Amino acid sequence: MTKYILVGGYPMEADDGGKAFCEAFVADVPEPYRILICYFARPIASWPEAFKQDKMWIQSFFPDKRITFQLASVDKLISQVQWAQGLFLKGGNAEQLLQELLHQHADWLKFLDGKTVAGTSAGADVLARYYYLLDTPGIAKGLGVLPIKVLVHYRSDYNAPNIDWDKAYTELQSHGENLPVITLREGEFKIVKQ
Repeated sequence: MTKYILVGGYPMEADDGGKAFCEAFVADVPEPYRILICYFARPIASWPEAFKQDKMWIQSFFPDKRITFQLASVDKLISQVQWAQGLFLKGGNAEQLLQELLHQHADWLKFLDGKTVAGTSAGADVLARYYYLLDTPGIAKGLGVLPIKVLVHYRSDYNAPNIDWDKAYTELQSHGENLPVITLREGEFKIVKQ
């Protein structure tokens, strides 16, 4: 069984600074915990600094826990997913995450069984069957790993002048097949096991 953790946006925006999310991400896994962090949704130049910050942030909640981190690489994605116990798909541009990189390595999906997979914002979007586009309002199709529809950054000020959250929810709910709609506020997360 795979544990998926879907996050509505920045986990650090939660009242606890993301502690509950990090605890859920590393729960029940023997040490040393192996985490693969994927920034494919962001410009490549930003990856090293983001990786450094995220490692420090996660490790800050577990000063005595042995955790090993790897930065996901396009060339090594499949072997890195096999190595990892936890995969963290960070947010950014969901279309880039889907079209430019993950679809080139569709085989990585075969190796998720028994792992913990967390996705923030665009990372949550791509795991769903459908998600709502916030930058250019509309609906897009994710990888369909989970039979759900996702609306991230829910009721936040993300693209506030252009998002009618009630309309977005209704459009997503009525699109395609009848699937549960998961709304996730900034920093909020939901665990789905499959």
